[in-house]
Amino acid sequence: MQDITRSVVRGLLPRRDADTNKGSFGSVLAVAGSMAYRGAAALCVEGALRGGAGLVYLAAIEPVLQLVLPRTPECCPCGCRTDNTGGIRAQDTAALRAWFADKNTVLLAGPGLGENAGAICGGLLGKKAPWAAAVLDADALNALAAGTLRGPLPEHTILTPHPGEAARLLDTTVGEIQADREQAVRQLADEYHCVAVLKGSGTLITAPGEPVWRNTTGNAGLAKGGSGDILAGMMAGILSAGWRQGHTALEVALTAVWLHGAAADHCAARRSKTAMLPQDLFEDLGAVLTELEC
Repeated sequence: MQDITRSVVRGLLPRRDADTNKGSFGSVLAVAGSMAYRGAAALCVEGALRGGAGLVYLAAIEPVLQLVLPRTPECCPCGCRTDNTGGIRAQDTAALRAWFADKNTVLLAGPGLGENAGAICGGLLGKKAPWAAAVLDADALNALAAGTLRGPLPEHTILTPHPGEAARLLDTTVGEIQADREQAVRQLADEYHCVAVLKGSGTLITAPGEPVWRNTTGNAGLAKGGSGDILAGMMAGILSAGWRQGHTALEVALTAVWLHGAAADHCAARRSKTAMLPQDLFEDLGAVLTELEC
């Protein structure tokens, strides 16, 4: 097992050269949020923007867009109809696939999608999906565990389960996952042919045939709803910028997880682990990146 360190991350950060434009850093489509979980969409969208994506689109129902756009007017809205569960109508995924067919976009799916996540993710993924890469989190992982998603996932896909989601993906218990986290993350990567990020204290990351990496940043202040939404967004934003510069999905996952934890450590020092909120991390992420980019 290898530790992710500051020097490792410094070498993996996507460059932001002077002679570039928004197209140089790619685009992310976040499919997120529902009536019950509007904030998840806001946090993952801001995470993707601050992670460095050139453009970030949000496919969501109107009440979610009304919350997100005042917070992040840089986001490009893709309005969707509301189904009877308060989420995105699954039939709207066909239009999203068609619209993004030639855009080489990174798909971020799952945060706050709600009860109909299986049908939504089933419509987005599967045969001939147009996505250059994907980050699947939260409800998208539950859809994957339930067998709702058919066909192969995009070649550069990152899964970001916490122990409960990992247990569902591997058809086991949280106790078994926690008893041997290294084996669990290897099994996730091998069974789903993806980069696996097993969240928790000392987050573990691997890909098929690769060593397991352990994160050395982060603290218990992250144990609040919304922290994972930010990480998923950051991962998609860094993936959008990084894969165009030759970085692998595994390298992107290492970078995002370390930065997320380092921002949390910086935030805890100024707000405390108890009082810090997930949204506070964005200010601290800027401070951490400023140090790394010097």
